[in-house]
Amino acid sequence: MNQRSIKRRFPEIRKEIMLSLSQGQKTVNKLANDSGINWKTVNNHLIYLMGSGLVNEVLSTPYVKIFELTENGRETINPFFSKNMRFEERKIPIKMQL
Repeated sequence: MNQRSIKRRFPEIRKEIMLSLSQGQKTVNKLANDSGINWKTVNNHLIYLMGSGLVNEVLSTPYVKIFELTENGRETINPFFSKNMRFEERKIPIKMQL
């Protein structure tokens, strides 16, 4: 079955976004491309993650928004992967609730 045809739940989507942001600041479009999620869906989840204090908006213009993990966001995902692992190998357990 194709990866994109599998419906992901909200916690899984948020974890993918946070893992992508663990690599540094990114735009909504870059996050969408990295995770294979529609940019509007990514934007909606970023709003939730900002409200939860896990993500911070670094720059906002009419044309681009740039986001990064907050310290709380980094602490939330750091216990679940080794810094020596390649990005593709990093997995956060599904049980972790965001």
